[in-house]
Amino acid sequence: MKLIKIFTFALLFAMMLSLISCDIESLLGGAVDEVDDGYSNGLGTENKDDGDKKDEEDKKPQDPDHVCDYKLVSETQASCESAGIKNYKCSCGETKNETVAKLPHTEVIDPEVAPNGNTPGKTEGKHCSVCGFVIVKQEYIFASDYLTPEKYDGDYAYKSLLKLDKAEMLTKLYERIDEAADKFHTDGVDATKKEDIYTVATINYSDLGITSDDAIAVWNAYKFDRPLYYWISGRISYDSNKIDLLCDEDYAKATSRAALNSKIYGGVKEFIEEAYSASKYNTALALHDLIILSIDYAYESDGVTPEDAVWAHNIIGVFDKGYGVCESYAKTFQLLLNYCEIDNIFVSGWANEAHAWNLIQLDDGEWYWCDLTWDDTPEFMWGISYRYFCVTDTENVGWTDGPFTMLPATFISNHTPYGRVDTGIEFNYDLPARATAKFDSAEIMLKDTFDIGNLTFAVAGYNSVQLVAINSNGNVTIPATVTYKGETLNVISIGKLHNGQFYTGSIATYMDGPYTEQYTVGVINIPASVILIWDDALNFDSLTAINVDSANEVYTSVDGVLFSKDLSVLIKYPTAKAGTEYTLSEKTTVIAAGAFSSFYSNTPNMIKLAKLYLGAADVEAGVRDYGYGYDSGKYVEDDAWAKIFKALAKNAVIYAKDGSALE
Repeated sequence: MKLIKIFTFALLFAMMLSLISCDIESLLGGAVDEVDDGYSNGLGTENKDDGDKKDEEDKKPQDPDHVCDYKLVSETQASCESAGIKNYKCSCGETKNETVAKLPHTEVIDPEVAPNGNTPGKTEGKHCSVCGFVIVKQEYIFASDYLTPEKYDGDYAYKSLLKLDKAEMLTKLYERIDEAADKFHTDGVDATKKEDIYTVATINYSDLGITSDDAIAVWNAYKFDRPLYYWISGRISYDSNKIDLLCDEDYAKATSRAALNSKIYGGVKEFIEEAYSASKYNTALALHDLIILSIDYAYESDGVTPEDAVWAHNIIGVFDKGYGVCESYAKTFQLLLNYCEIDNIFVSGWANEAHAWNLIQLDDGEWYWCDLTWDDTPEFMWGISYRYFCVTDTENVGWTDGPFTMLPATFISNHTPYGRVDTGIEFNYDLPARATAKFDSAEIMLKDTFDIGNLTFAVAGYNSVQLVAINSNGNVTIPATVTYKGETLNVISIGKLHNGQFYTGSIATYMDGPYTEQYTVGVINIPASVILIWDDALNFDSLTAINVDSANEVYTSVDGVLFSKDLSVLIKYPTAKAGTEYTLSEKTTVIAAGAFSSFYSNTPNMIKLAKLYLGAADVEAGVRDYGYGYDSGKYVEDDAWAKIFKALAKNAVIYAKDGSALE
């Protein structure tokens, strides 16, 4: 009897607590569990399961005649850079937002400036006086035409001759060679053929009191200074009184040279008008990128041996063939820098093999190394690296972009310039001391970071930026271009910037400092301009969809899921995407590493998928990009399928094409 009384009392007490709870909830109008997160596009409710949705519906006011009376609770003002947002809330807890259109730019005319001597002028332009956006870009106007050979001349080797004991006589021979070469280049005459030798001119030096070794050194110095004269042969004919200036057979005919000269001058015009700026650094950066984009390294048919043809070793490789070896890169860079009146030096030496590169004097008057050949990386990033662009002797160039941990390396640890030789065929000059610190400037520089609204960008190359962080709640539309320091830059990449390195990892950020709550980003819209998305860049726990502009040539999206353009690679399945089942196309044969990862990658069961169906008979998982593309032969992570199972819903099943379940 005592036990029955105790049970009855306990039951009555529990019922009383239940009634009290109901009364409290009724008194508070059902708002106990309503939380306004300041973001009203459906995040937080859109991706809950049906049970969660029913619970939320139960919490809403039950008055069928209720009409929401929304009050403005917060507002982000529109500007000419970004749209505004107005956030509203009703007393019942319902929220909505309203997008306010961007404001028009405030146009200011940038007047035309006429060229003055060697100083180029500018066409008329327009910009916004508020945000700096360039509405009509001013183009440089050059007073000189592109047909003046002297514009392409260097003089570092000539100045080196001036330091030698026989400077006066050596430079007189140099000037005689120059006179003959200028005449041959411009007069439209054929070289004189004798057997297999094509002679441009015979230059006498018997009156100068110098040796044949001296004469050969002068000839070699002249070649170093004249990248425009691609036709000068590497062969030489001489005796104790005279030296024959020879040309290669391919360039012996005036008609052949005229056609090539036209291509060179036209190409120079395009390069210069695109690249020239008041900043030597930015001019060099533009030329660096434009040359690399216009040429691929030239190999013989075996794909391994560097091309031995003459054109691959001079500027014709760039201006006509689209292929070349190190000399073609370095001589073209030298030629264009000469035209822009930027001091530079053609450098020859050893870097695993005989090699050529450049030194350049920047705006601070210091000298920096550049190796365009080694920065041409067709299978890495967007085809261009900057490890060897304007670096010092001691600057670390060991994997300065990418996810690898490598031993430190410097430019001179893998580049050895040939030393000074005063006479003979091995003539070479001393090089100036290099800068002892990284170049710095108030102008646009690689890896400069800046914010546009809630987005952080980093300069990723000439005229290019990478989106490196999203710093607020809400859906995000990534712009195709942004304006920084008065220049319009293309958004070509999405990925993390970590300790000054472009890197794998999420571009999600935290609200209140490191390792606090992540910003809730629902939908990300990617423009056509993006050509690289680094591994794990779009790991957002709140992400419901990824959309890609249909004009993008590298990526596409299907039902909010990110793929390579041909659908062969599933790159990213949004962590918070609605639905418990998903079927892959039979075209999809690769699941990228991170495709099912969350921001907090060690947190299991973040994705709602309970069933994943593979459309192809053979699907490889865990393939990493690292900026090299999804070449499964390079990088595949360990236990890839196990990691996918861990990310999916608890007890999820992955079905092979034949219907069997993967273990």
